[in-house]
Amino acid sequence: MNNADVETALNDCQQDLLRVKAIIDSLGIGSNIVPYLNSYAVIKACGTMEVAFKAIVTDYCSHRSKKQVKKFLTNKIRDSSINPSYSNIIRTLSDFDDNWKERFKNDVNAHVQKNALLTSMQSLVDARNSFAHGGNHNLSINDIISYYSNFRTAIELLDATVS
Repeated sequence: MNNADVETALNDCQQDLLRVKAIIDSLGIGSNIVPYLNSYAVIKACGTMEVAFKAIVTDYCSHRSKKQVKKFLTNKIRDSSINPSYSNIIRTLSDFDDNWKERFKNDVNAHVQKNALLTSMQSLVDARNSFAHGGNHNLSINDIISYYSNFRTAIELLDATVS
């Protein structure tokens, strides 16, 4: 990846999810703690993707920018609350560069696992939103890890686009 800080954050999250899986495996899926661990994993995975997508765009655009542009990018993108859904990523890219938007869309559409990428992105966002607004989700740690892996592929495509 071009953005080393994002790569580190993605790797750290992946390791965290594997630690959660090890705890769940040792407790057994019937443990009453497992739903809380799964919810933590959803928040961690989706939150990491949100930070990653915003960092890729803002870090690239902030490089060699004036302090006013850096402040704007921080206030409007980096510190804002934007779910990392496919449509929000597309919308954000389009705000900066239509070529970025088209390249990212084309790369996702051409990917051999296009449907898995899109489903994974939406599933993690939906699960996080459900939990964050008082609801529940039905994702297992294996679902979360799988969705995270696919979502990471989309973030890697984004990183290649914004470079």
